[in-house]
Amino acid sequence: MTTLEPAPIPAADVERAVNGPGRRPSRLPRPWTIVTTGGMPGVMTLASQLCELGYRVPDFSVDVHEGVSCSCISCTVALTTTECDAFAERVRLLPGVVSVEPF
Repeated sequence: MTTLEPAPIPAADVERAVNGPGRRPSRLPRPWTIVTTGGMPGVMTLASQLCELGYRVPDFSVDVHEGVSCSCISCTVALTTTECDAFAERVRLLPGVVSVEPF
């Protein structure tokens, strides 16, 4: 006798099932921690780039210290479940970004 395990369900199918056919997936506020270089100018550049890329960022706080090589950004970005991985990969490619992690 063999036991069959169900195949994993892709995230897009889960969202479609939750939101129903023809409905847009809902964007939820998702917290992120981004470490960047360049001090305050680096942080300001990253904030501008997030806006230019079309991300809605309702919460944004920064921890910048003089003489420290990296700054820490805590932000909330409105994303669907399927957009989370793409967001992290896209932001990691921006200049000065050291790491992007969900909070």
